[in-house]
Parts: sequence; structure tokens; C-alpha cells
Amino acid sequence: MKVVPRSPSLLIRILVGSLAAGTFLTGSHIASAQEAAPPAEPAPPAMESQVAKSEDETAAVSQRTPATLARWNREIVVFRSTTTTLSPTERVQEAEKNLDHVADALLKQPVQAETVEIEGEEGYRFTVGDDYLFSLVSSDLDELAGQDLDTTRDEVIARMAEVTEARLEQRSAAAMIRGATRTLIATLILIAAILLIRLLNRRVGRGIVFLVKRRKRWRIANIDVRSHVATLVEHLVQIIAFLIGVNLFCVWIAYVFDQFPLTAPLGQAFREQLSHFGADLFTGIAASIPGLITVAIIILLTRWLTRLVNRIIQGLGKSEDDAHAPMSADTAKATRRIATVVIWLFSLVLIYPYLPGSGSKAFQGVSVLLGLMVSLGSTGLVNQVMSGFVMLYSGSVRTGEYAKVGGIEGTITEMGMLAVKLLTPQREYITIPNAVMISNPMTNYSRLKEETGVTLSTQVTIGYDTPWRQVHELLLTAAKDTEEILEEPPPRVLQRALSDWYVEYTLVCYLANPEHRPAVLSHLHGKVQDGFNEAGVQIMSPHYRDQPEEALVIPKDRWLPGGSSAST
Repeated sequence: MKVVPRSPSLLIRILVGSLAAGTFLTGSHIASAQEAAPPAEPAPPAMESQVAKSEDETAAVSQRTPATLARWNREIVVFRSTTTTLSPTERVQEAEKNLDHVADALLKQPVQAETVEIEGEEGYRFTVGDDYLFSLVSSDLDELAGQDLDTTRDEVIARMAEVTEARLEQRSAAAMIRGATRTLIATLILIAAILLIRLLNRRVGRGIVFLVKRRKRWRIANIDVRSHVATLVEHLVQIIAFLIGVNLFCVWIAYVFDQFPLTAPLGQAFREQLSHFGADLFTGIAASIPGLITVAIIILLTRWLTRLVNRIIQGLGKSEDDAHAPMSADTAKATRRIATVVIWLFSLVLIYPYLPGSGSKAFQGVSVLLGLMVSLGSTGLVNQVMSGFVMLYSGSVRTGEYAKVGGIEGTITEMGMLAVKLLTPQREYITIPNAVMISNPMTNYSRLKEETGVTLSTQVTIGYDTPWRQVHELLLTAAKDTEEILEEPPPRVLQRALSDWYVEYTLVCYLANPEHRPAVLSHLHGKVQDGFNEAGVQIMSPHYRDQPEEALVIPKDRWLPGGSSAST
């Protein structure tokens, strides 16, 4: 039996009464306002025609809309036609008034039906004694459902009898006590079942987690997944317990509704909705199995293809035994990552149509939202990734090389998709974004170390009163006395500028290990200072306003504390 909302007759009567009272209280004010106000101008003909057309359309829709007559949450009959100038909704309202008028008589006398002809249509007139209830005509029948006038008459009489029986049972104290007692017992059983489910949920979840963690080793792709599997199993047990509790609660609601005549139809409708929901759920799961199998096959093929492509690209990368490979190890690593991402993105495009619910509006809305979030939030991310690609494929720097970016120098330990990690000579790890690496000047000291060695240079400024040949000799001697500086290529001195007060000299030399560059440079600076002090040559840094009378050099007997000379 279909369940519909309770009759709105009482609410309508309350609203009508309120409106009547408001009209009575404000009638004098309205009348006085109408007397004082000037007569209103008549509405334009065009506006009157539009209002009339709107009212006609509303009336036409009301006359075509079926209306259901229901009592005590039970459907009695559906009116579909307009008879005696009354629309289906107005017929329902009139029938409700008549039923309220003869409510007590219905408890004593059965409903009767007599054959009538209304506006040329065959029908039945339903009465209780001499009181009229409502009429049913042949145009009220649903032809698509194959309804018959006599059969519908018998159904209406049976439903009215069911309503009467429910009202009588609802008035019975024994029936109400029996329903309340059963409701109380069902409630206690529900509470006990929920407590038992909670207890079992904790113990079963802990037991399964303990069994999972007892495994000595459970690795997937060199990752220990025991803790992750334990967490997943624990949440699955909680979800199953929650679903069982919800199912018991729904059964309890349907059972409680069944215990009282007024809500019994609601309980039946609730059970039907639950059964339909369960059937639709299992049907949907069964229908999605082929699609899920297709998804699994696509995933397996994608994994096989990514492994194959990774092996091919890895074979193209350079190794210690093959120095003439098409690409470097870092470039091969980045290429493998790019190929993996592209293959999986293409796989997701193939998988999407086979996912359950992919055609629903909710799934499409979430997809649009995720796409919008990614597009808005990935501007900086794409910049870093593209900068990393430029750096990798240009070959400007590779892992293990010693480089200088801006004012930071060190050994490149890792080149990622977003940033480069660098280890300084002071043993400090510094992360530099790829965009910064591209936008700043970069000096790679390791690229030519096998051919000429790592370049090392320093500058001094010497006054014009010192012969430049002497300065060249002092700088070359300092380079010769410094450890780790190579003899081939030989060191050389360049005169970079002839400034107003001094000459700028640059010493260029080479060493084998780029990582020792800061330490060797510090040692070289010490040798330069010692050599110039011994020769009595003043280094014009910092600048001076006036030339001092004596050369600003440090005698050898003052090189160390206590006045002792340093050994060369």
C-alpha cells in the first residue's frame, strides 16, 4: 500500500480561521483607508490580459494534476479528472471535509457504493448511511495500469474498512499497552546489540592488528606495509560494525512503526524502501563487477608497461662501464619519471569510464572541482618541474658535481622534480628550488676537471710603485708552494685592470678535487700574504686616502704570537 502524508485539512482550517480573524480585526482600518485614498487607476489592458492568462494557466495545471485522498497514512483513492467544476485537489478537500464530518459514523457503519452517472460518465457514489463522502468516475482510473472501475470500487471500500479498523484498534488500551511493551523490549535488545557490536569491534580489530604485526616481514616495493595494513584492517572492521549497527537501527524503526495502527503503513513503506535500497545496492555492485575487472586489467597492463619502459630507459643511461651512453644517469632517471607519469595519466583516462558512478553528477562535480584545484594550485609547481626539465636535459649540472649557484657552492647530492639538494664544504645540506637554479648564474667546477682540472682564482691589488714582474713572481711562487695545486696546466697571472691607485692582478691555477676548493683557496691566500710580506710589497686592500711614508707590511718576526718567525 502506498503511503502519503497526513491530510492537511486541519492545517487549512487553522490558516483559514487565522485569515478570517485578521480580516475582521483590520476591516475597519482597510475601509477607512479606502475612503480616504483616491480611487485607484484601472490596470492597463495588456497587464490585465497577462494576469488573466497566468490565472488560466495555473487553473489548467491544477485541473490536470492528480490528487490523492488519504486517511491515517493510508491511501484511499486518486482523483484524476475534474467533475462538477471541481479540480482533483478541490475534490480531495471536499472529501476530507465530509470524512471529518462523519468520522464517528464510520466506526459504526460500513461504507457503501451506489452506481451513478456524472456528466455522462459512469461512476460510483460512496456514502455512510445517508451522508455523502465522495464520488469516483471512470476518468479517474489509470488506464496505463489497467484499472477497472468495479475493482477500484472494491479496493476503496476495503481501504476505508482498514482505516476504520485501525482507528478502533488505536482506541484500544490493550493494543496500545501491547505496542508500547514490544517497543520497550525491542529498544532494550537494540541497546544490548549495539554494546555487543562495540565490544566485538574492539576485540576483533585488536586481534587482527596483532596478527598482522606479528609477521616478521611484509614488504611491497621495499616498504614495510605492516603498520599500514593493520590500520586499514582496523578501519574496515569499524566500518563493518557501523553498517551492522545502522542495519539493526533501521530494523528497529520498522518494527516500532508496526506496533501501532497509525504508523503501521509507515513501517511497511520503510521496509519496502530498505529492501529496494538493498536490491539496488547489490544490483549496482553486480553490474560494476565487469567494469572493476576491466580496471584491474588496465592497471596490471600499465604496471607491466611502466616496468618495461623503465628498463629500456635505464639501459640508455650512462654507467661506469659505458661512458658513451645516449644520456646521463640523471637524465635517464628524470626520463623514467616522466614516462611513468605519462603512462599512468593515460591509464587513468582509460579507467575513468569503467569506475562505478563515473557518469553521476556528483562524480563529475568532484572531478571538475579537483581539476580546478589542480589548475589553480599548480602554477608554481609546474614552474619548478619545467625548470627541472630544462636543467636536466640541458646537462648544465649533474649529481655528484661541484657547482656554485649565486653565492652558494657545494656538491650536488640529488636532483629532484622540484628542487636540487646541495652539500656545502661546511657539511650543510641546502635545498635550492629548480627555478632558482635556472634564474641564477651557475658555475660547474667539475665539468672540466678531467681535462684541465678545477679552476681556482684569487685577486690582489698592488700599487704602481711595485714592478709588475715582481708581483707576477710572488703570486706564482705562492701557487707553487700551495698543496694540491696542479703544475699542469701551469698557474698564470692576469692584470685585470689599471685602476687609479693600483693594479688588479688575478692568479689563475688549477686543482684536481673540486670539493677541496675552499680549503686550497684559504691555504693559497695565506701563502700570498706571506710572500708579499717577505718581499716588503704592500697589498692595496683596503684602499687608502694617502700613500703612507712606510710600506704597510708585517715583518716576518711578527707573523706568529711571541715574535717567533713562521716556517715556510
